[in-house]
Amino acid sequence: MERLDIVYVLKEDIDPAELIYSLRSVEANFPHRKVWFVGGHPDGLYPDGCIFHKQEGFSKFERAHSSLKKIIECHDVTDRFFLFNDDFYVLDRIDTEHFKNLTNGTLEKRIKTLMDLKGPNSYNCGLADMRAELILKGYDTMSYSVHIPMLFDKKILGKVLDEFDTPMFRSVYGNVSGEPYAYHKDIKISDLSTIPGDDWDYVSTTERSFKDGKVGIYLKGRFPKPSRFETNTPPPLRELYSEEGDMRYAEN
Repeated sequence: MERLDIVYVLKEDIDPAELIYSLRSVEANFPHRKVWFVGGHPDGLYPDGCIFHKQEGFSKFERAHSSLKKIIECHDVTDRFFLFNDDFYVLDRIDTEHFKNLTNGTLEKRIKTLMDLKGPNSYNCGLADMRAELILKGYDTMSYSVHIPMLFDKKILGKVLDEFDTPMFRSVYGNVSGEPYAYHKDIKISDLSTIPGDDWDYVSTTERSFKDGKVGIYLKGRFPKPSRFETNTPPPLRELYSEEGDMRYAEN
């Protein structure tokens, strides 16, 4: 089976501290074809490809949507691809050929938990609106908010972006796609004292927990070796894509 690409949607001024260790974990544990950056491109990191464009929108979700559309349009990104965040880390070897998207239960359960915890804030109300829209259009209502890489198909993603106006595109995609899924707990660590268990296959951090928490120390110890994406001399003729056309790395 052909290996698929990995895509990181990055804001233009991203701090690469977490991304560096995400890439190290990908190289060690997540078989793939190419790694792409879309939007931002931090200095000192050299992906296999980069789609440069001005992210459009007032919110981070609108800007992410503009990058997702660029991915769909790029012919060199595989038709199915894995979407990573810069704070996703792969702790165990993953069989990407038999990868299933992961859910932590129903949207109903997630909404109730969040409402009980924080009340009807804008995020929780948006989540409830998205659930209602899925029901009205005849789709299931599972939650895919587990902070784990997700597998996307370009055609289905295009349909989602056209039909739904919501920042929660992962859960919309998972339900619209109708593809098989598996259950997985949410593995986001936000506090300063928790570290992954021995049986964890993934972990995700916040900027604060990575910088000041035990999980940051854990990840730096787990992946001490620089990845190929940190090489000081970019390889020649490495293809990059931009609004203006193809560009290439120059040899230093």
